[in-house]
Amino acid sequence: MAALNRWTAQKRDLEMSKNMGKAEYMGGALPDTASFGPYKAKKRPKIASEVTTVKECDHWRKDILAGVAKKIAEIQNAALGEHRIRDLNDEINKDLREKSYWEDQIKALGGADHKAKAPKDVETYGAELASHTGYKYFGAAKDLPGVRELFETEVAPEAPRKTRKQLFKNIQPDYYGWRDEEDGTLLLAEQMKEHEGQKQEVDRWKVEQARKKAKVAAVVAEDSAAQETEEVTEVQAEVEVEKADSKDFADFKAYVDVPTMEDIERLIIQKKKNALLKKYASSGMQQQINESSELLAGGKEVS
Repeated sequence: MAALNRWTAQKRDLEMSKNMGKAEYMGGALPDTASFGPYKAKKRPKIASEVTTVKECDHWRKDILAGVAKKIAEIQNAALGEHRIRDLNDEINKDLREKSYWEDQIKALGGADHKAKAPKDVETYGAELASHTGYKYFGAAKDLPGVRELFETEVAPEAPRKTRKQLFKNIQPDYYGWRDEEDGTLLLAEQMKEHEGQKQEVDRWKVEQARKKAKVAAVVAEDSAAQETEEVTEVQAEVEVEKADSKDFADFKAYVDVPTMEDIERLIIQKKKNALLKKYASSGMQQQINESSELLAGGKEVS
């Protein structure tokens, strides 16, 4: 059985070395990627800029990704303990930084730009804090004491403000209305809106004029009512004064002959009659009237 196992392992290694480890897997424990292929006798260089071929850089990048995938699978086990989980998380972040260096070297040598592509590798499994840019937490490391609280209390970062160049980058002439006159539908809509605005302004003006007229009419009515009230008050005051004067005269006691109102009226009528006689009657007629009046006055005295 031991000889059979050795023969199986040798055959597997030979098959994997034919195409950089892409041969058909025959079972058994997989060796490290550096244990077969053209770079099995070499260790991964510590400085990526020392490698001068895109093929070798791509090989070491894939080697790092394979190691990171194993560590991410291992860190999912929360029973490893806090110290082991923290060490694994630090190692994963270190390998990811090294992977970034290899990607930069691949791009510098004219190879593919892996950073420009959408991330589809193991790096997407990590969670990053806004306050710790570049450092990610994987698996059980997210639930470590002190880390969970940071994720719960973390404030979402504000979106970066756009520059003036970015704001004006995709602006077309339509934004400034330079082509509005070419759109018949828009012109029709503007005319309808303009007519609606004019109608609203006319209605508002009519309402204001009606309100002003009503206000003027109310003021005139108030003035007339006040004037009538003043006139009535004045008449009442005059009547009260006359009543007061008549009352005073009624209480007045005269010690000489004072003509009464009837005597005064009789004298006034007599004067008016004389004036009419002088104006319309002849001298003979006036003499007859005087004589008759004297006779009447004498008759009254005798009686």
